[in-house]
Amino acid sequence: MKHLIFKKTQFCLIALVIGTLLGGPLLAQTDRAHYSRVFQREKPYRVYLPAGYEGNLSKRYPVVYYFHGNKGDHRLPYEGVQTLIDRHQLILVCWNGRSADSDERPYNNGYHSNVNYPYQFHEYFIEFMNHIDSAYRTIADRNHRAVFGHSMGGFMAYYLAGKYPQKVGLVINSKGSPEFFVGQPGNHTLIQHRHLMKNLKGLVVRFQDGIIGEELHHLNAEVHQASLLTDGLLYNYQTYTSTHNLTSEQFWEGLNYAAANLSRIPPPPTDWYHADMYPSFTVWDYEIESTLKEPGYIELIGVNKAGFKIQTRKWLPDGISIPGVDITVRTAAQYKPNQPYTITDFSPLTGQSSKWTAQADAQGRLKIETDHQPHVIGISEKKSAASPAITQLRSRNGSRFLSPTGGSLNLRLWNRGGQPLDQLTVKITTLAKDVVIDNPVIQIKRLRAGENNWMTDSFKIHILKPPPADGVSPYINFQLEFRDAKGNSWHDEADILPFYNVPEFAEVGIDDGDSEIFGSGNGNNIAEPGELIMIYQESHRTRLYYDDPYIISERLYDELQPDKWGDGYALSSLVRISPDCPPGHVIRFLACYEVKEWKTIKRKVTWGQFAITVGETKK
Repeated sequence: MKHLIFKKTQFCLIALVIGTLLGGPLLAQTDRAHYSRVFQREKPYRVYLPAGYEGNLSKRYPVVYYFHGNKGDHRLPYEGVQTLIDRHQLILVCWNGRSADSDERPYNNGYHSNVNYPYQFHEYFIEFMNHIDSAYRTIADRNHRAVFGHSMGGFMAYYLAGKYPQKVGLVINSKGSPEFFVGQPGNHTLIQHRHLMKNLKGLVVRFQDGIIGEELHHLNAEVHQASLLTDGLLYNYQTYTSTHNLTSEQFWEGLNYAAANLSRIPPPPTDWYHADMYPSFTVWDYEIESTLKEPGYIELIGVNKAGFKIQTRKWLPDGISIPGVDITVRTAAQYKPNQPYTITDFSPLTGQSSKWTAQADAQGRLKIETDHQPHVIGISEKKSAASPAITQLRSRNGSRFLSPTGGSLNLRLWNRGGQPLDQLTVKITTLAKDVVIDNPVIQIKRLRAGENNWMTDSFKIHILKPPPADGVSPYINFQLEFRDAKGNSWHDEADILPFYNVPEFAEVGIDDGDSEIFGSGNGNNIAEPGELIMIYQESHRTRLYYDDPYIISERLYDELQPDKWGDGYALSSLVRISPDCPPGHVIRFLACYEVKEWKTIKRKVTWGQFAITVGETKK
């Protein structure tokens, strides 16, 4: 069967392999090619093999995949690489990220005008990895597989490691691009790494960032800050005082780190998060299929044996649901084969639940179907272990916002298991600075099996920090630890948006279809029922945050603000007012707008608040 591996490989590779089988040496560094089903043509790559590879045919090796940056290809330009490969006894593979040989911009991503090809590099990565595992003596598991990328390749390293955490155990991002659109020419989604660091939990993560002379530093500082605020992320941060280029020494440091830390890769998590922009995907042995046909995400939260939370979002971290999407989840093979389980589906929107029985298949997988709305799913059998989860949350006045001073946060808790929870301790913490919790621990005497009720007591929280002045998420992530009288513990999390104490925006204007190109309505600059509006502070388009039943939809307008490279996109809101909104209804917004410096590519975000009265002119 070995000849099948090389059936579509270039003649030079065949000759080298035949030479090896006949006793001749296999070159340590070789440029080769393989036939790609994704690209429907030969794709070149470079492979470095360690000393002794051809002499011990029973030995297998870990693999590091390197992703080049803009204008690069598979031909690695760094010195001293073979010495490191020999020392660490690993295989280094450098792929070619060009969509077309003549196009120096790799990976088919960037702004809208850069997504020009049908090729999907997440598909090619799996194809390429399978080729390498079949053609070379690799240790073909996540505990011995790392990805390392620079610049646009750094973006790809975070993106692919986050999409395939079950395939990759260690990721290194060197000065990577922070956000790009990814997908098809007519259907692509904005990937912003600062909102996707949870995808990398369960991996060893290293970020190599330039801090002086590095054009992307200010945008990547947002990614770094998001990493620090991601609870449980196994994260290493290394800085350099250098330009955007990756020097040989910096490449060596990254490769040395990978070799030294492959042994630190943690086991697969028993409780995990994942957001994915594709309609069908596999993650941690869960298989998801959907009818998603537009930009956006399917988001899975707190996935464990007792259940999961699932929803669609038009954007991260807080996008509205995507109507019309049906989702099928096939769980990992972790249940008793051919045995019945009770599935309970709780809707945070309605506060209602439904229940049915599903039978695990012969492998121990369950099939669960949902729609686009938020769902909290419970999976149990008779007398199964208790499992608490947050199903809803609210502030003192029932708003989605947390009051910045003296605010209260109340949780609705559900025991999804078949056993009661006695003497339950609920502890809340956050990694965010300048957040004070007066009573971080609350005791609950008992939470019965299947009970889903609001806590009697609330957490008292003070937000002393201002909103972020850059692109870091304004939401505060709270971690919840549950512990019962028997010493059992569980975890959950909640992201809450404070209504920050910010000044009033005084120069508010409304585009409802006048001379501007965004809103639609009668063009009289008054927000009226049924209109789609964009709101300005002076000349700046604003991003809006609200909690009002008469705003029935929102979409984001993105623009590439002037800067040196075209990195970092500004987002503003277009919201539709319900046709049923009564005239005189007041809608209050928390809002922000951003500008960006050209040469430093530094994002500056200004926050404010204001109210509009539907059907009335500004007084």
